Amino acid sequence: MKSFVISLVGAVVITLAVPRPARAQYYDSYRGGAGPFFRVGIGPAFTEDGKITEYTGFTAGNKIEYDTGTAIEFAGGFAFNDFVSVELEASWIANEIGHVEGFTHDDTFLYNAPILASVALQHRIPNTIVTPYVRAGVGASATIFDTDSFSNGTVTLFGDDSEIVFAYQFSAGLRFDINHQMSIGVGYKYFATEDSSFKYESFFVGGPDQRLGVDGVRTHMVTVSFNMKF
Repeated sequence: MKSFVISLVGAVVITLAVPRPARAQYYDSYRGGAGPFFRVGIGPAFTEDGKITEYTGFTAGNKIEYDTGTAIEFAGGFAFNDFVSVELEASWIANEIGHVEGFTHDDTFLYNAPILASVALQHRIPNTIVTPYVRAGVGASATIFDTDSFSNGTVTLFGDDSEIVFAYQFSAGLRFDINHQMSIGVGYKYFATEDSSFKYESFFVGGPDQRLGVDGVRTHMVTVSFNMKF
């Protein structure tokens, strides 16, 4: 978290450090319009508490607490004009499980790898380098449950399993132009998925598979991004 704050402050300082004459020249010669772009971003991921919905075939309700994780995003898209753009985004969101009621665990993580199609609305504030935006997207996420040991005292799970589930997100933020092509951004993102179900082979040969169901995630992210248009 400390390194994230330092990076954010540094990005803002770089933006504000642009000499005033250069900014004035940029305002006068600003040219927006259509074209392709890409974005890369990173930031902390705060996932709300969830619960286990199923364990070894039985309904459960044990509370899951997630530690603060990390989110990385990559996106490419096309701006139709200064106001509307579309994009395809791939992300990696990792949260370690901090505590589960009634369970012991060792090195247990829940990962999400979503691919989402989004529509964004934006409008640059006249005579500034600032562009507010809002964005909404839908798609699918590969959820991955990975553990060295996850046990309720009777049944213990090892290894990992994954499932593809429906996912969506909303985000809003600000972009600060560096020049005609590059900008940095600071934004908030809300990401959510459907519930996931994972299957593990029985520890005993020929035994029934074990099932683990987990609530869909509700994750809040703050990201710093680098943007480039062509």
